[in-house]
Amino acid sequence: MKKRRQPFRLLRSFMRLTFYQLLLAALFTSLATARPVEAQRIMEQRITIQAENKPVKTLLNQLGRLADVRFAYRSGLSQLNQPVSVNASNQRLSDVLDMLLKPLQLSYRLQGRQIILKPGTSTQTSAIPSIEPLQQAIAAMAPADRTITGQVTDETGNKLPGVSVVVKGTSRGTTTDANGQYKLVIPDDNVVLVYSFVGSVSQEVAAGSRSSIDVTLQSDNRSLSEVVVIGYGNQERRNVTGAVATIKAEAIKDLPVTSADQKLAGQIAGVQVSQVTGTPGGGVVIRVRGAGSIGAGDDPLYVIDGFPVNNSYSRSSNPLSLLNPDDIESISVLKDAASTAIYGSRGSNGVILITTKRAKNGASKVEFSAYTGLQVIPGRGKIDMMNAQEWAQFRVEARQDLAKFQGKTFDPATIPADYQNPAALGAGTNWYDVLTRTAPQQSYNLTFSKGSESLRSLLSVGYFDQQGTVKNTSFKRYSARLNVEGSPRRNINVGLNLNPSFVDRKLTNTEGHFNDALLTQSLLNSPVAPVYNADGTYNQNITSTDLFVNANPLSILMDTKNVSSTFRTLGNTFIDISPVKGMHLKSTFNIDFTTARFDFFKPSTVGAFRNPPPQPATGSATANWLLNWLNENTLTYDRDFGKHHADVLVGYTVQKEKFQSTTTNGSQFPNDNVQTVNAATQITASADYQEWRLLSYLARLNYNFADRYLLSAAIRRDGSSRFGPNNRFANFPSVSAGWRLTSEPFFPKVNWLDEIKVRASYGLAGNNSIGNYTYIPGISTDNYNFGGSLASGFLLGSLANNQLGWERSRQFDVGFDASILAGRIYVSAEYYQRHTESMLQSLDIPVASGFSSAITNLGNVQNKGVEFSVNSHNTTGRLKWDTDFNISANRNKVLDIGGKAQLISGDVSTNITVVGQPMGMFYGYVFQGIVNTQTELDGIPKYGGQVVGSVKYADTNKDGKVDANDRTIIGSPYPTFIWGLTNRLKYRDFDLSILISGVQGAKIMDVYKRFTTNIDGVFNVEASVKDRWRSPEQPGNGEIPTTNGSTSWSREVNSLWVKDASFIAVRNITLGYNLKTPWKFSARIYTSAQNPLLFTPYKGGWPELNFQGNNSLAPGVNYTGYPVPVTYTLGANFQF
Repeated sequence: MKKRRQPFRLLRSFMRLTFYQLLLAALFTSLATARPVEAQRIMEQRITIQAENKPVKTLLNQLGRLADVRFAYRSGLSQLNQPVSVNASNQRLSDVLDMLLKPLQLSYRLQGRQIILKPGTSTQTSAIPSIEPLQQAIAAMAPADRTITGQVTDETGNKLPGVSVVVKGTSRGTTTDANGQYKLVIPDDNVVLVYSFVGSVSQEVAAGSRSSIDVTLQSDNRSLSEVVVIGYGNQERRNVTGAVATIKAEAIKDLPVTSADQKLAGQIAGVQVSQVTGTPGGGVVIRVRGAGSIGAGDDPLYVIDGFPVNNSYSRSSNPLSLLNPDDIESISVLKDAASTAIYGSRGSNGVILITTKRAKNGASKVEFSAYTGLQVIPGRGKIDMMNAQEWAQFRVEARQDLAKFQGKTFDPATIPADYQNPAALGAGTNWYDVLTRTAPQQSYNLTFSKGSESLRSLLSVGYFDQQGTVKNTSFKRYSARLNVEGSPRRNINVGLNLNPSFVDRKLTNTEGHFNDALLTQSLLNSPVAPVYNADGTYNQNITSTDLFVNANPLSILMDTKNVSSTFRTLGNTFIDISPVKGMHLKSTFNIDFTTARFDFFKPSTVGAFRNPPPQPATGSATANWLLNWLNENTLTYDRDFGKHHADVLVGYTVQKEKFQSTTTNGSQFPNDNVQTVNAATQITASADYQEWRLLSYLARLNYNFADRYLLSAAIRRDGSSRFGPNNRFANFPSVSAGWRLTSEPFFPKVNWLDEIKVRASYGLAGNNSIGNYTYIPGISTDNYNFGGSLASGFLLGSLANNQLGWERSRQFDVGFDASILAGRIYVSAEYYQRHTESMLQSLDIPVASGFSSAITNLGNVQNKGVEFSVNSHNTTGRLKWDTDFNISANRNKVLDIGGKAQLISGDVSTNITVVGQPMGMFYGYVFQGIVNTQTELDGIPKYGGQVVGSVKYADTNKDGKVDANDRTIIGSPYPTFIWGLTNRLKYRDFDLSILISGVQGAKIMDVYKRFTTNIDGVFNVEASVKDRWRSPEQPGNGEIPTTNGSTSWSREVNSLWVKDASFIAVRNITLGYNLKTPWKFSARIYTSAQNPLLFTPYKGGWPELNFQGNNSLAPGVNYTGYPVPVTYTLGANFQF
């Protein structure tokens, strides 16, 4: 740094002035006020620079490169490390410097092409020193200054560093520190303070006599100016031409959920998030613009910090639950093909981009958050079954009805002893309540972060414990995350992310058929039987007269060992080199390593449904490991050419995954003391090893002309090992365009309309979610006869298909975005049409080939729909109120299924797929009531064994009888529309958020009723069976048949089980209070309720339950789901 010139000396005494000295002073004064031409040219340069929360030193380096100048300053200027924000577009260098330096009480002077900084507010552009001592003398004659302090936050209560606080009409000012606090010396009480921050509405506040002023800044055009994450990069929302939706961490914080995907419910138009099970750590089902695949799945692709990861659905586990939701910075959803085509063969079902938190420049920060709460099963989640008294009375009446049906006189002596006095039995045992509980849930997270221009780091650790509402089920997660990024050189950035987590689970099978599902068993067991014997041991024979003899479900639940332990590490490292301005060469290496162990042991003392103990003990041990790695290499170039702006991306990626699993099963254990598999006398084992590879090339161009016309084009070429050798590579192109109408000269200028943009897109995406070896013929072991003796060998189980290729999705999208009233209202609407083609499915072939079917590419499914969303800042005064609303409607239609007449699916053939209808429609008999008289019975088509009082089904094919051929479509599981509404309010130090979502028109099928309304007397039944048909004079409710005749027909899948599952759910209510402290830390306490209110006509529990999970061919089936609880929590957030 060059040595500064000595300040111009005032004449020691006016008496000693000479004519020549006065002449010299006048000459230097004229030189100081007349800026040289070169200096003027430098300071008049036009500069464009945008940055948020960057150290002043970093911004000066950027300005130096932009203006070809150098900055010189003393190393002791602490203001240069202060994070500030700047937003200048085509402004003079002098104006940018004034805006940047004056609030920091810094001045500058230009010497040649060097700009010298110093404390103070006097700025010069010549090489002649200023008369600072004279200014100081004059200032000393002014009234005495005083100090004012305060804090600046945004509308969500977050502290804002780098906010400019300036005395209006002067250059006196400062900026807020890392905690949003400021201190400013003002001359008197009559000043007005101006608070400004990039992306926020400036605010003016009269100081008055106050010594402390706290200010909350409101966002300015937040929706249009915010940067959103897209595939392989970021983009300002105002320039996005595809269908992209983003949720920031502030909108989803404090939601007491296990995984990140659960936080999307009700938040984004066109994204349906269904909580199909309440299992701790269990998966949710997400559909982006409907379901379109028959054979390759409809789950979206999840990308965490640029790394596409596996997230296969499971009722008992969810791979995303291994990621701590509190580590998430934002979630973006790519919905149309123009946005997802950059992910090629995996983008057809939408892409969910998860960005985790990173350290930022600024002071060190410590954050701690914790909550604890209780999960409660609401009354709506419990099926109303008969108690002991009702059950005994039902069995007495069944005997009375049987005698009448047989034309006999009822003999009270035939009543079993345990049913002779129903009233004396009381309520008896509620087995559902015995197996369930109110369960605790807690979460703790600690984050350390520190950042400078050269090195930034963040470390977080977390603990989450969710005990299940079904006893002996739980989910515990121990997580950590390390993020380190730095700049060893000015044009090089490097980084490392590690995210290890360890999860312990206690599992049990609760859903489905009573053979294995404990909750189903709990509904069907006798309410007369006690849980425990008189000595406190388990009652191991659960029965009463007429019922099956069953094992004790509580004993099964508590004494069976069914646990898993999973360790998963997500990691990535990168290097980013900028050889020239606007160009970045980036290489990343990502790894996903998972190892898991499952241990199961069922002792001989627990038995099973219809098989009470003792039973042979069984056990198993499974060990899995998965290694997935990805290397991506990209080049991006961003450049302005006058009115033209373009950014280009080209890249090459390679990804490989290996999976290995070994399972050992044991039986015939000599006793229950040693529970490891090696103690079994009979041991079998199996193993699985799979791998796949993906090679990709990608490119994208984003072009902007005059900030008015927008164009984006992308292409990706994928090659996958999963497809036939003759069809392994495919291209996935897309194009989209936008037109900012309000930038056109002919568009009328209206004060209330800030901007309106229309956009359209078209593209292709793919789906490769099939087996790793589907194109290869499968083999199985078999025996052959050679010369009269058997020889072992292998048998081909299917045909090879070297042409097996990609499932493709082509999608058209058109929409508009508008900003209204200076960003107070942001509106987005779009229409889309998507065709999923060349679906992977089984094709029937002549049996003469030796096979009955082969896998090939067939079919076409259409999804089309509309989406609308609006975000508004309703009030911005002392009461701040924001609202987000979205609504969408999707229509699904099967156009082709490869010549097949129909596809039947579901555990008990509950769903059907046919051309001209949506996928997976409900399938069964059409219920027409109960036959009430013999005359009615004589006049209808009948099935075998039908009597007066039996169920009546429609003869849909009009052949004069009722049989399996009369099954037909009996309902749709798809909603007419879905919607979500979020309100966020803040008043003084209080904040309130309410998230509501709704589904209208969807149906659900209660398949569990095949057991809970079984009137044979072998199971306990629903309380509604009391109102069954008993005689023409006692017809009941018209839904439950007589206990006589052929009762099995009442257990066939029928339309009576299809219920309206429309609902309005209050997903979350959170009330918080921000504590003010005299120390340098902030605190917030809050209370939250998850799923506290549900308005629905559905009586079978949570209306989104689905036994088939993510199977798009069998949606909407309730087979006794794990209850979805209401969760009440109390939490606190601290920041130091």
